[in-house]
Amino acid sequence: MTTMWLVLGVVALVTIGTVGWVAWRDRSRATAAEDRPAGQDAQARQQRYEAERHLAQGQTIHRGQPHH
Repeated sequence: MTTMWLVLGVVALVTIGTVGWVAWRDRSRATAAEDRPAGQDAQARQQRYEAERHLAQGQTIHRGQPHH
């Protein structure tokens, strides 16, 4: 009888752990889906900044030098 209760307890713990893990994983996925527009906006800003910086650095390097 004790073995049966032990097995049922282990099965219950595994089931609760699995349900909790799946709920935690799905919550993080749902949050990521909600933040997608914000992430795209941040990425667009970063790309604009990098392009402007690249242009500014190119102008600094070539200032006062004849173009080849």
